[in-house]
Amino acid sequence: MVFELIIKPIVFDDAGEAVNYYEKKVKGLGNRFYNGLLAALDEIQLTPLHYAYIKAPVRRHIISKFPYKIYYLVSKQTIYVIGISHAKRSNAFVKRRLRLIE
Repeated sequence: MVFELIIKPIVFDDAGEAVNYYEKKVKGLGNRFYNGLLAALDEIQLTPLHYAYIKAPVRRHIISKFPYKIYYLVSKQTIYVIGISHAKRSNAFVKRRLRLIE
């Protein structure tokens, strides 16, 4: 089954903040984070129902080698990516993000 991937515009801000943070830490690390993010998005698109719910209907996938989570919803044949956050951030982030996109 092929799923369409829709990334909400605010997610690009989340990703940009993380890339900038890592790039300031170590040159090239921001690019490694970005590549890890793209790989995680590919995994989500291939097997979106494989990842756990944090609270229905929101699922999460952890980016490999980085403490960041991708939050998304699956509706029929479409995946909606609603946010990216550091693993230490509370799940209240997801509730706020859901209110923003509704």
